[in-house]
Amino acid sequence: MKRSLIVLSFAFLSGYAYSQNIFPVKLDNCKVEKFCLDCGDVKAGYDEKEFQIITQKLNSSLNLKGISGGIKFQVLVDAKGNACVLSHTDRSNNIITQKIIEQLNSFKGWKPAVTNNKTEEKSSITVAFLIKDNTAKGQVERVDMDVFKKSFDTPKSPEIFNKTYKYKNENLNHYKITGWNSKNSNLPNNMVDHIAIDENGLIWLTVDEGLVKFDGNTFINSEQNITDKGKFFAYYELESDNNNVKWVYGKSNIYSFNDKEWTKYDPKVIGIDGAYAIINNPKTGEVFFCSDEGLTIFKDGQWSNINKDKVDSLPSNRVSYAKRDSKNRLWIGTFSGSIMIDENGKASGFENSDTVLKGKSITSMDEDEEGNLYFTLYEFNRADKQKVNNNEGIAIRYNDGTIKQFTTENSGMPFNHANCILYDKKEKIVWISTDRAGLVRFDLKGNWENYHNENSQIPTSYISTMKFDKNGNLYLATRQGLVKIERK
Repeated sequence: MKRSLIVLSFAFLSGYAYSQNIFPVKLDNCKVEKFCLDCGDVKAGYDEKEFQIITQKLNSSLNLKGISGGIKFQVLVDAKGNACVLSHTDRSNNIITQKIIEQLNSFKGWKPAVTNNKTEEKSSITVAFLIKDNTAKGQVERVDMDVFKKSFDTPKSPEIFNKTYKYKNENLNHYKITGWNSKNSNLPNNMVDHIAIDENGLIWLTVDEGLVKFDGNTFINSEQNITDKGKFFAYYELESDNNNVKWVYGKSNIYSFNDKEWTKYDPKVIGIDGAYAIINNPKTGEVFFCSDEGLTIFKDGQWSNINKDKVDSLPSNRVSYAKRDSKNRLWIGTFSGSIMIDENGKASGFENSDTVLKGKSITSMDEDEEGNLYFTLYEFNRADKQKVNNNEGIAIRYNDGTIKQFTTENSGMPFNHANCILYDKKEKIVWISTDRAGLVRFDLKGNWENYHNENSQIPTSYISTMKFDKNGNLYLATRQGLVKIERK
């Protein structure tokens, strides 16, 4: 009897060329931060002879009789030649796929990418395995960037995991939705991943390998000009502070721009060469830089740091997000859990608590006038690494100290992984962005609405982050350009 065919999907998910899982089955066992997709003057690869050995091991250990088909793997290769499988195409999670992943993860013959004679920190490549004539053969398959970027022209349908909640979207007609893309404006490309709005009302965007500002009519190239960008230079994080200084994480450096000149900060002086997130704290004037070295803080021209050496109860130095609330409590999300440091410096972790923050990392936060806090969550130690709709969603910490989690199981959340949450002071609601199900409007009274590319003028179901301008208009950074939502 002919055995089942391993399904091979050739379609890319709509995504960004940097730090993006490109195949439908995403794994969560890699130390993932910012990386480039198949980049470099010399692209990442492997030692051919060594790679033949692992294919021989696979063919001798697997029963491939009667099987035909193929699987593609996205492999992350770091500067030291270590690798980890990020995503793949086999939705059935066949035992053959699992064995190949084991071999790819343990393989020692990887070669990192190199640009301008400097090894890339991390880059991902595609390794395709074809099974034919009872034999598996693997090889690197280079990404055609033109095809990859063109795939964004057709956004994917939203993935609504909540099958019970009935979305009436009664408020959708109350909003005017405007979008700018590379076809209807001079936006260089549609891959908008980060957004900041400065004190002058200018909107700053990262776009693919570029940085632009938008005055409401024209997009203006605004890239840093003090470092040779070479063949690859990307902007990974973006923020504007109280002094109207723009902060970015460029390739291996933190930069700032005061509207006159750029400044590059020596990693040996400030202690970091990159950031998972840059967050401004308007009330304290602090700018937070979240990285593998803990939480780095810039205030009044001085740099300081919070890490495990200073706060023993910090779950990890790998800080993904941090922000202060109105009571001067510091909330920190790490890749190993979350912590709160109160106004007196006392730290409280959640891993030994019975709250919904146990097992979760805070990934964004906002606050309302009453002191209620709103969080998006990431489940960092998932029991099922293949699961997509995990135990995440959002959480509200009410001003009486109680915390409630909202997911697809108990609310109108359409999908449990949220990228950003903002409290709308004008409407007394929260907005939630997701990377599969579009934009969520929650009125805090039990009514949920879900807007995306199949029921509104929002051009995509992928929204990376959001910002309000001073007039209360909501701007979305998407893979289909910039979107503005304003009340009619």
